[in-house]
Amino acid sequence: MSTVLFTTERLVVRPFHHADAAAAFSMWSDPEVCRFTGDEPPRDIEVIAADIPRWQAVAERGPGCGFWAVTTPDAMFVGDVYVRPVDGLAGEYEIGWHLARPFWGRGYATELALAATAHARRNGINRLVALIHPEHMASRRVAEKTGLTFEGLSDRYDPDDPPVAVYAVLPAEA
Repeated sequence: MSTVLFTTERLVVRPFHHADAAAAFSMWSDPEVCRFTGDEPPRDIEVIAADIPRWQAVAERGPGCGFWAVTTPDAMFVGDVYVRPVDGLAGEYEIGWHLARPFWGRGYATELALAATAHARRNGINRLVALIHPEHMASRRVAEKTGLTFEGLSDRYDPDDPPVAVYAVLPAEA
């Protein structure tokens, strides 16, 4: 039985397991899923299988952190969501989400991002940033619906890459 970290009305968020490799490979080998990530689709399932321990290790980076599998209540793989510290920027955490194409356009991403934001807050994380390809309008809309504020285009998070659209939720008022 998997440990459930949090749920929404339609989704279950839990740690990745090796048994998720085939479903994750199917999602990540879709060029449309990778279109705005800067990543190439994986060449084979072994690439994903090798990534799973790294994804599991994100949870060790602090309370509220993780790179998690997302499923329906009946265990159908939907995608992933993560909250992780931004390297070199103390107190900043990145939030991100990816869904398999059959789940696009149904409100799942917003539902998931809202729940992940609440999970991060419950664990003491205040400054969350979503770093989104400027042309990825669907993810930008999700960030806005989640209550993240557009801060502008920036290369602050990775000076070697083109600027990204930065959306952030600011620290809660004291």
